[in-house]
Amino acid sequence: MALRGWQSATAQNAAEQMRLANQRRYELLNPQLPQLPQQAASGLSSLVSSYNQAYEQAKAANEQRYQQLLGIADQTTQQRAADVRSAYGQQSADVMQQLARTGMANTTVAPTMQMGIQREQQSALDRLADQMQQTKMGVIERRTDAYPDQGALMQTLQSLGQGYDPGSVFQALGRLRF
Repeated sequence: MALRGWQSATAQNAAEQMRLANQRRYELLNPQLPQLPQQAASGLSSLVSSYNQAYEQAKAANEQRYQQLLGIADQTTQQRAADVRSAYGQQSADVMQQLARTGMANTTVAPTMQMGIQREQQSALDRLADQMQQTKMGVIERRTDAYPDQGALMQTLQSLGQGYDPGSVFQALGRLRF
């Protein structure tokens, strides 16, 4: 019976030694990465703050430029619409003068001619609205907003984070905006 106890203790001891050896092998193959030094973490936080500030400035500048382009398109539309109305107003006055010269100003021809001119004016205004809508859509489609280079930032952060505990690096980058 004592022999069995000794064999059991020896087996347990061997199993414990094997477990410790495996743990040591794992630690050697997967060493504990050091925490990011406080100065580096502070530098990364400063970098993140600078990046976020540049990002917000670019975002505001792009939005301002976009609104300005849409405003220019609106002003152009209003001026062109005024030009169309003026041209058809002149055409209407010319038709009425011509009808007056020929003695037909007080006939049913005058209202018919006026309705035709108004119909043409509305068609021209509708075409203008379609054209300006296309212009605005072109502005929207071609909108490209330049922001700080995320690729360069990520490359920099990747190289800075090598050899350090990823958790401490991510903690320093926690406020980064994309």
